[in-house]
Amino acid sequence: MNNVCLCVGTYAQHPFYVKFLDISLYSIEELCYYFLERVHLLDDSVVSAELAAWIRKECGLDKLADELDVYVRKHVSVSAFVTTILEWTGMYDMGTVKRVERILKDQSSLTTTQRYKKRAEYLYQQGRFRQALAIYSELADYLPSTDDTGKALMYYNMASIYAMDFAYEEAAGLYYRSYMLNPDGQTRLAYILAKKMSLSDYAFGNFRRANPDWEQDFLQAETLLMSAQDKWACSRERQLVTEIADLRASVDRESYHKRMGELIEQLKKDYRRQTKE
Repeated sequence: MNNVCLCVGTYAQHPFYVKFLDISLYSIEELCYYFLERVHLLDDSVVSAELAAWIRKECGLDKLADELDVYVRKHVSVSAFVTTILEWTGMYDMGTVKRVERILKDQSSLTTTQRYKKRAEYLYQQGRFRQALAIYSELADYLPSTDDTGKALMYYNMASIYAMDFAYEEAAGLYYRSYMLNPDGQTRLAYILAKKMSLSDYAFGNFRRANPDWEQDFLQAETLLMSAQDKWACSRERQLVTEIADLRASVDRESYHKRMGELIEQLKKDYRRQTKE
């Protein structure tokens, strides 16, 4: 027989907003799902009077809120706070709750720097590049001087964000810093590609001649660029550009302006998602 999850509390008129992830939660069930799916990102900020007040006012769960208020005053651990909510709602079996508790207890030993580094990497993987870049920029001065691997990954990800914004000169500088800390082939290739995109043909030729040991990487970069051009020719984006160009050349100005409006709105949404703090 399948387990049936009954709704607990009321549906919120005003959501609980998680600024870090730019998401709004409308029920205690959504809050529990958020805890489960984002357990590796939870920190002490979860233990808050604001969350307890939202559970009381918006979800109508006074008894749970009373217990959480006591926890806030006592400054309990995030594991105790979160598992209390999970147990109270009964959405998940005890095995799942214990797993969440174990993960949160293990994370409590992480330093603030380690937690923010994990957060930045998560944002990067989720495509929240501007938010990730902001955290990476702050972390640059705090990572231990001995953590070459961590710094190399941070500079690599920062460089990739700049490259996606077509800021190839900044990207090349960061790829180089990453390569100096961790001289692997992937970073060297990314550095060459960024230099190719940021330099004139003459300057890039000088750069290539100055690094004869990297000739195989230069050849691979050329292959990748040609492949990228072929993919662009067959891409949805290229088809969209062609569609817009055809509409503009036609007499159907209404369809052209309508399609351009739709495209601009989508670009705005994508930009806001990446840049929202």
